[in-house]
Amino acid sequence: MAVARAEQREISRPALHRGDEGGPLSRELLTVQLVRLVDFQSRAASLAFPRVSGLSDFEWRVVAWSCETPGLSINDLSALLHRGAAQVSRTVKKLVAAGLLDRVSRRGGPGVLISPTPLGRTVYGPLAALARERNAEIIAGLAPRELRLLERCIATMLSNVLAQLGREQQLAQSTRSAAHQASDSAPRGGAPTKRRAARPTSRKARRVRD
Repeated sequence: MAVARAEQREISRPALHRGDEGGPLSRELLTVQLVRLVDFQSRAASLAFPRVSGLSDFEWRVVAWSCETPGLSINDLSALLHRGAAQVSRTVKKLVAAGLLDRVSRRGGPGVLISPTPLGRTVYGPLAALARERNAEIIAGLAPRELRLLERCIATMLSNVLAQLGREQQLAQSTRSAAHQASDSAPRGGAPTKRRAARPTSRKARRVRD
């Protein structure tokens, strides 16, 4: 059966199209290769998880995050899913109506916290099992020693990219502050705005008012 599965995967494996691998710079940069890996994985996941859960691609992601980290706010989910708060709020409302999620008012402050219901955790169970199965399929062929090395490499790159992000955020903030100061120091003079002359009232209009 395992051989049949492998043969089926080989038959159904999509071919890379021209341009998928990019040009010389794309093939040189590890960062671009990682982005391509995540892109293909996300595209496959967006087909697999809705098929198992019966939810849309975005809905199952909301359910998954709520089960993995209960007690998130709408803004927390918005940041994690890289979607607008309005879209997240609408989806949460729909999932609450379906009995998968529960909204609890935040103690001592505004807003609500999102957690799964027992039904939501029941729906999440097959998703978690599928995630582990798909992870095992992706890392197939890597020895335990290689996986440990890969984990260390990812941790190092994550630390480096967080430092890079922090630096870029500081530079962006400095640029905004400089632009704001320049705007405040700019002269506010200029020619006075001309007022529009009042339109004369017609005799017919005066007779109507009279």
